[in-house]
Amino acid sequence: MIFLAVTLGFMAENIREHVSDKEHEKKYIQTFYYDLKDDTANLNGEIPFWESQIKKIDTLRIELKKGDHMDKKLANIMSIYVRRYSNFLYHDRTIAQLKSSGNFRIISKSSLADSMMEYDSYILSQLRDQESHGQHLFINVNNLHDKLFDAELIDIGFKYGRAYLDSLLTADPLAYKIHLENKETVYEFYNSLEFWQFGIKWRLSSCINLQRKAINMMNLIKKEYHLKNQ
Repeated sequence: MIFLAVTLGFMAENIREHVSDKEHEKKYIQTFYYDLKDDTANLNGEIPFWESQIKKIDTLRIELKKGDHMDKKLANIMSIYVRRYSNFLYHDRTIAQLKSSGNFRIISKSSLADSMMEYDSYILSQLRDQESHGQHLFINVNNLHDKLFDAELIDIGFKYGRAYLDSLLTADPLAYKIHLENKETVYEFYNSLEFWQFGIKWRLSSCINLQRKAINMMNLIKKEYHLKNQ
């Protein structure tokens, strides 16, 4: 009888732990799903931003190649926009909790647990490394930019927008000089823009891949955990 009572006690405890783990798993999955929604919303802004930056760099390099015959108004405007920068905002609250608590074990779908760890590793290694590398390229572009263009236009552009810049530079095209007399600096800036653009393309590819991973996991979660109205 004593043996039976002990056995039943162990069984009851195991059942309670199983139920508790299932409840915790569901909560983790729900919060992770919302983290993925936030990540994809961020990527929905990041991807078109970097696509736009690639085009602006192309336009600026074309004008720089023209030398004294460049469209100075267009070059000035594009030089302002290539100064813009962004980093991916990672919503890792759920994965951080799972890692710190050692609770990845309670994620019953092994394919999802593997995808979550791979997703986290992809951001913390590849994407963050690209951002760090890109920041160095971006700083170099900025330093060279300031030797050629009037930095006052940056403040004007951010405060008043593209339409105001257009009218300002149309009214007096010579008001903001581009220092083309230093051919070596122009050449160096031209090449630094190419390196920066390559870094952007590298990062953009990772953002697109990351978005695909996030969407696939969201679809898997809805299918395996029967989430509705999320």
